[in-house]
Amino acid sequence: MGRRVTQDQVHLVPWTEGYQAALTRKNTVLFSTYRLTEREQSFKWAGPIFTEGHVLFATRDREITINDSGDLKGYRIGVVTDDAGIQQLLNLGVDRNQLVYDTNVSVLIGKLSHGEIDLWCYPEIVGRSIAQQVTGNYYSFNIVFKLQNTDSYYAFSKDIPDSTVRSFQQALDAIKREKDIRGVSTYDRILGRYIPSIGLAQLNYLTEEVPPFNYQEGGKPAGISVEILEAIFRNMGLNRTRADVRIVPLADGFQQAQGNTSTVLFSIVRTPEREPLYKWAGPFTKSSFVLFAPKSRNITIASPGDLNRYRIGAVKASIENDLLISQGVNASHIISGAVPGELFRMLKEGQIDLWAEGDLTGRYEMKKAGVNPEAYAIVYTLSENDLYYIFSRDVPDTLVSSFQQALQTVKYQRDAQGISEYERIIYRNLGVAARGSPSPMKR
Repeated sequence: MGRRVTQDQVHLVPWTEGYQAALTRKNTVLFSTYRLTEREQSFKWAGPIFTEGHVLFATRDREITINDSGDLKGYRIGVVTDDAGIQQLLNLGVDRNQLVYDTNVSVLIGKLSHGEIDLWCYPEIVGRSIAQQVTGNYYSFNIVFKLQNTDSYYAFSKDIPDSTVRSFQQALDAIKREKDIRGVSTYDRILGRYIPSIGLAQLNYLTEEVPPFNYQEGGKPAGISVEILEAIFRNMGLNRTRADVRIVPLADGFQQAQGNTSTVLFSIVRTPEREPLYKWAGPFTKSSFVLFAPKSRNITIASPGDLNRYRIGAVKASIENDLLISQGVNASHIISGAVPGELFRMLKEGQIDLWAEGDLTGRYEMKKAGVNPEAYAIVYTLSENDLYYIFSRDVPDTLVSSFQQALQTVKYQRDAQGISEYERIIYRNLGVAARGSPSPMKR
């Protein structure tokens, strides 16, 4: 609009105070305000800013189930005074005596946590963000019921000229409409910094071809780590699936993740050298990195010093390369390959003496090639390491933190049978025998 709004013109106040100010004072704008039929004539409007629905939050230990509005009878429901959710609840038939009012959201969160109320009514995304500030966890509470979606607006006091409101609306429309070369508008980029379900949907998701953990099946990425990622997407309400993951050579993935290109790359070992280059979420499993050799060769590795007697194959830019170098292997003894299958072929044909690979990945490649894994021996263990999802440095910390919390939920929140979604993924891919120990994964 060509105007500057200074910090001292914007006041953070309790909702009830701000609502009353916009009703009674001149030259006042209140945001974000739900545009309800009951409020329509009280303000002038510009928007929408965002479309969101009120929900009912409950603590995870209560296991409350609300299938329809009739199930709400008898529950104590915390609400913010003058909040839009109050009228929605009354319209659903909730008795006004069930409502517990407060002007402070944090107080209601405390009452919910301590059992003084059964449910807390608030907009979903805003509620989760405030819950994170109060409890330290974006997913502290379960959503047990969703109310009708409503558009939020900037609400202008009635004395403000229509021409000003129109100009404001045009400026808002412009930041929604104008997009950068990636097709992302200023509006979407701003929302993405603060709302995980929007911001994480704007990222590029990359992995490499390393079965049984990351591989292509039916034209789409598949495998254990891809399933874990999809579980995180579902947990966060993110409109993304495995179809949004691209399989690339590991070296290319690192290059993109280092280029501030809003990229997520997985599964990556966390090392001191890599630590400052990315932001990290995890760990979500462990991996054993080993050296395979044909049993017929009778190769014995007694110490790292023995490694320089052999030609060792490793995927280019992988952790195996770093581990070999750190144990004193001369770079001239390391033969690079693009994918594990290529290196296993080189091992069979005698082009390399040892193959550096993840334990399960190596055995999977052998079976895939129709070779009995018993013909090959693990002659040396390089390391066992935790694995992570890495984010390029331009991804906001709020998004990485929310991703981390969703990962923790997938790993540790158990269903009625006492099994987490993470464990079910491991069972499906590796069998029940994998229970009780972290699944080895790649890279």
